[in-house]
Amino acid sequence: MTGIIDYAHTETRSFADLPFNEIDALIISTLIYEDVASICPTLMLDETQSGSFAARIRAFEPKHPLIWLKGIWHPELESVSLDEANRELHRSPKTHADDKPHEAQMVSVVNPDLTHDLFQAAGENPRYANVRLGAVVEHINQGEQTQFAAATFQLPDGHKRRKPTYKGTLVISFRGTDDSLIGWKEDFNMAFQYPVPAQRSASAYLDTVARLWEGPIILVGHSKGGNLAIYAAMNADPKVRKRIQHVYSLDGPGFPPEIVTSPAYRTIQPKVTKIVPSSSIVGMIFETPEPCRVVSSDSDGIMQHSAFTWLLDGDQFITEPDLSSSSQLFNEELNHWIATLTPEQRERAVDALFTVLHANGATSFSEVMSNFPASIPAMLGAYVGLTPADRRHLVEALAILFKASTAKRRPTPAPASAPSSATAKGTAETPAGTATGTDSAAPARADTDADAGTAASPSAEDATEIAD
Repeated sequence: MTGIIDYAHTETRSFADLPFNEIDALIISTLIYEDVASICPTLMLDETQSGSFAARIRAFEPKHPLIWLKGIWHPELESVSLDEANRELHRSPKTHADDKPHEAQMVSVVNPDLTHDLFQAAGENPRYANVRLGAVVEHINQGEQTQFAAATFQLPDGHKRRKPTYKGTLVISFRGTDDSLIGWKEDFNMAFQYPVPAQRSASAYLDTVARLWEGPIILVGHSKGGNLAIYAAMNADPKVRKRIQHVYSLDGPGFPPEIVTSPAYRTIQPKVTKIVPSSSIVGMIFETPEPCRVVSSDSDGIMQHSAFTWLLDGDQFITEPDLSSSSQLFNEELNHWIATLTPEQRERAVDALFTVLHANGATSFSEVMSNFPASIPAMLGAYVGLTPADRRHLVEALAILFKASTAKRRPTPAPASAPSSATAKGTAETPAGTATGTDSAAPARADTDADAGTAASPSAEDATEIAD
């Protein structure tokens, strides 16, 4: 059993010999957590150097008229190779003594050093070294309560007149939630707001990239990034939608019921692959009509959300027949809790949670944890200042999250002798409805399920009594 860093070290076949697959999707979805905006070409969603036709006309090169003419109609993606980006990220501090150490972006459950190691492994691997990286966008806005980041990876799988060319498939990667409280607040805002600003940004990003550069398109994203990938696809122009080959949502949250039943969602659904760990929490939020591919993890509870814990056997995920009952129970309880509240009550509950988290002036989860327990008095003061109803709704939600996040994983099955991809997928997909808790049989309660490991955790009913 291995993980994605091992795969990035050892899988050296070209994309011609081994086409882009779901493990590549997970790797590229994870590489976007590296902070590369300072070393890669960036993109403005409203206007770019190559995006304006007038700007390309003004860039006339008398010495190279044919190249200029070609660039008017088919501008190239301004990019660097992963090899070049990796060498820049890991350059010797002795050579660049004035430079500060490079830091990786992170979600709260991911060690940034692992992201750095993955980027280095990919940059030094012949499979990924010539992948081009560009069109980087990073945006955080406190006022809009939004966090958004994306980049485009161009695969060296293109062909022209039957000859290989590096102008290949465009893999658009949307970053999930980083360490900022603003990013997590936007995730929770999905409980009462649709679309959230990051979803609109994802749609604008896809439209911009598709307008600027040719080629097939694959959309990928981990966590919130998976939700953004699906949103961008379902809201794309019909011509752009035809170019989309596949959409990978990797433990990404779903959508409100009225969205997953819409014509736009049904149009893109056949191209969507959703992959979740067995004790998924984030991927079980809201509705997921398409079957989920369930993979094994070597961690427990919320830590399974980290892509570095997902287990591989060769060039395939190690799969499980179904979600753990703790994940199914979380999905059932959370979606039931959401359904019992009005949008206004959901908004107040989310605002209450982040009022408490912000009480000591923290702007990121790492700051919340580093200031703990010194921040407890300020948090308690903020909590006491809430209305009784807001306290009750807040504690109910925290009780549900606590039970799911502390669940224990079941033993990972020993990998079978390399089944075909089709067979592996067929035996590990959770039927539509299981992920949403709508069509499956009611899961066993966590206090009677050995897999859940949460017998001592409070129920939502207990939480209500505590809050009052």
